[in-house]
Amino acid sequence: MSSSSTVKVSFVGLGNMGMQMALNLATQRENDELSDLQFTVYDMNEANIVKFMKEAESAGISNLLQAAPDLKTLAEANPDFVVKSLPTCEASEAVVSGIVSNLPPSSSKACLFIDTSTISPAVSKKLHRQVKSISPHHDYVDAPVSGGVKGATDASLTFMTGCSSEETFTKIQPLLKRMGKAVLHCGESGSGSAVKLCNNAALAAQMIGICEAMSLGESLGVDPTVLADVMNVSTAKCWSSEVNNPHPVAAKGIGSGASANDYEGGFGTALMLKDLNLALDASVEEGKSMPVTSLSRQLYSLADNRGLGRKDFGVMLQFLNGK
Repeated sequence: MSSSSTVKVSFVGLGNMGMQMALNLATQRENDELSDLQFTVYDMNEANIVKFMKEAESAGISNLLQAAPDLKTLAEANPDFVVKSLPTCEASEAVVSGIVSNLPPSSSKACLFIDTSTISPAVSKKLHRQVKSISPHHDYVDAPVSGGVKGATDASLTFMTGCSSEETFTKIQPLLKRMGKAVLHCGESGSGSAVKLCNNAALAAQMIGICEAMSLGESLGVDPTVLADVMNVSTAKCWSSEVNNPHPVAAKGIGSGASANDYEGGFGTALMLKDLNLALDASVEEGKSMPVTSLSRQLYSLADNRGLGRKDFGVMLQFLNGK
C-alpha cells in the first residue's frame, strides 16, 4: 500500500470492542505502511461518538478524526476502507446496504469492507455478493476477532479472515495489524465467520468449566487467587482462567478480567448467547450434533433472562452461585 497518498478509512460501530479498535487504527505505528489516513467514524448512538472523541482527544489524535452524521454522508466521501464492528447480522446487513447504495456511482476506486462483527457464514457470503455486485472493484472480507476487550485495547487481537482475493488480503493487512497481532487467512468468503463461531462455541464451554471450578474451589475453602495461580500453570490453563478469570478476587490478583470491574466492559452474555445461536443454527444446517454447545446456550439464555445480558459472560459464575 502506498504511503504517498491519503487513504480514507471509515469505522462503523463504537461499542466496547469497536471503540478501542478504532482508537488503535487511528494511531500511527512506527514503521507501518499507513502514514497518511483520513479517518471517519460513525455510530448510531451519539453518546458513543462523544465518548470516542473524548478518548481520541486524550490520546492526542482528535485532530486526525471526524464523525459522520449518517451512513449516506460517510459513503459519499468515497472511502477506501470501511471497517465495521457491530453486534448482529441485521446491523451488519443494514450498514453495508446503507453504504453501498450511496457510494459515488461513477467512481472506479475500490471500497474494501472489513467486517469484524461475529455474524453467520451465510450472511458473510451474502454481503460479499452484494458488495461485488455494485462494482467489481469493491470487495468484502469477513474478519471477526478473538482477544476480547483487553485484546482490542492492547492491539493484540487475532483476525480470522474470509477473503476470496489475495490482492484484497494483502491490502487489508496494514490496517488489521494496527489493531491486532495476528491476521489469519481462513479461506474463501464466509470462512472467517465460520472459524469464529467454532472458536466461541469452544470458549463458551471453557468459561462455564472455569466458573464451575472456581465456584467449587471457593466452597471447599480454597483462596480464589491460589486456585487461579495453580490452574494457570497446570492443565486447566486457558484464556478464561488466565486473562478473563470470572472470579473477581482472582481477576484482581491476575491484573485483568471484567469480573474485577463488576463484569462491566467485557464480552456481554447476550452477545455470547447470540454467537451460540449462530453456531447451533450452522450445526443444524450441516447436520452436526453439538450437545455441549446446546447446554452452554441453555445456561447463557437463563443468565440473560435473569437480567445479566449486558454483563461480561464470566458473570456465569455469579449465576451458578445463585446470585
